[in-house]
Amino acid sequence: MKTWSSVFCSLKKEILVLFLILVAGVNFGLLFSVNKIASEGGIPFFSYVFWYALGAGVILLPVAIFRGELPSTKGAHLKAYGVAAALGFAFPFTLLAFVAPKLPSGVAVLLVILTPAFTYLFSLIARLEKFHVLSSIGIILGIVGVLLVVIPSGSLPESDMSMWFLLALLAPVCFAGLNVYAELSRPPEASSLSLAVGILFSSTLMLLPLMIGTGQIYLPPGSNLEADLALLGAVLINVIMWPLFYEIVKRAGAFLFSMINVIGVVSGFGWGILFFGEGHSIFVWVSGVVMLVGLGLILVRPFLTR
Repeated sequence: MKTWSSVFCSLKKEILVLFLILVAGVNFGLLFSVNKIASEGGIPFFSYVFWYALGAGVILLPVAIFRGELPSTKGAHLKAYGVAAALGFAFPFTLLAFVAPKLPSGVAVLLVILTPAFTYLFSLIARLEKFHVLSSIGIILGIVGVLLVVIPSGSLPESDMSMWFLLALLAPVCFAGLNVYAELSRPPEASSLSLAVGILFSSTLMLLPLMIGTGQIYLPPGSNLEADLALLGAVLINVIMWPLFYEIVKRAGAFLFSMINVIGVVSGFGWGILFFGEGHSIFVWVSGVVMLVGLGLILVRPFLTR
């Protein structure tokens, strides 16, 4: 029989996890607006992502040294950093920075809702999940939500934005791949802080040749103060984002972590309105509702099928 103290301790842990998810979601939603400000301010996308990966890594490194949690150089750890950096950082965040000036930030953040749907699909392939009707309906609703943004001619401010919206779909595909990979292949003895430092510096090494090879070299501070402040904001967002990612997955699993997608979308719309005064067509709002319902079915399914 559980004692009051054990129940209280369990409740405190659950409240802490929910608080961490709230912080992670609001923090992630802000990144889309910051990307747009930096891109419109003239910072090249490869250079932008390189600098905020490096900046966040440099800030977290002394903390890791102080805590004795430096990234391990063992083969399994290096593989974990490299794959996570490619799937969860270097490619998707560069892609989001690239499309940032081409889409309203509130529309771009809609894509985050699809991450749990792709995570479920990949989990089926990896045999981490079993087939369930509710989750399948959730995936279908996610697809319907995408079509509501892409097909109607009045859903986006400009007709050619549909192409960029579809291209940006690769970002949640990558995030989903990271979620499944992190669950399958996380080195059990690695701390969340060491994994965060590892992914940030691995991403920096991946992005450096791309930045140089494409000629997108940018040395901050530049001539646009607003863009440099956005870059600094992106650094701070990532300082918070990656330790939280690994810690929440460790405490609650990848499934509960996906709740940040709900919070990220809501906060992303709010940040877009705050920074840019964005307004959206009825199709975008309906799309958001349809995607959220689909996400809700995916998230609630495990509790209904116990």
